[in-house]
Amino acid sequence: MFDKITKSTLEATSSTKDFTVKKWKRFIRKRALKRVQKLMDYAQKKPEDYTKEEMRSLIEKEEKEVISTLTATIGIGAVLTMLGIPKL
Repeated sequence: MFDKITKSTLEATSSTKDFTVKKWKRFIRKRALKRVQKLMDYAQKKPEDYTKEEMRSLIEKEEKEVISTLTATIGIGAVLTMLGIPKL
């Protein structure tokens, strides 16, 4: 009986984890694409001006920037919460 419960719990946990990872990856990708579009607008260029490899490298670079920004924001928020300081 416990084996059945444990197995179903593990399956549910892994499917929830996969869902969450997919959601975060999608969020990061969308944010990076917006930033790349903004950079292209600022440089007055169009997506056609770049090759596929250049676009991939731009998007990859922006994804790393988005991740670092998120980690810094979340880290600062956690520290402020631990100190009892409300979010500013």
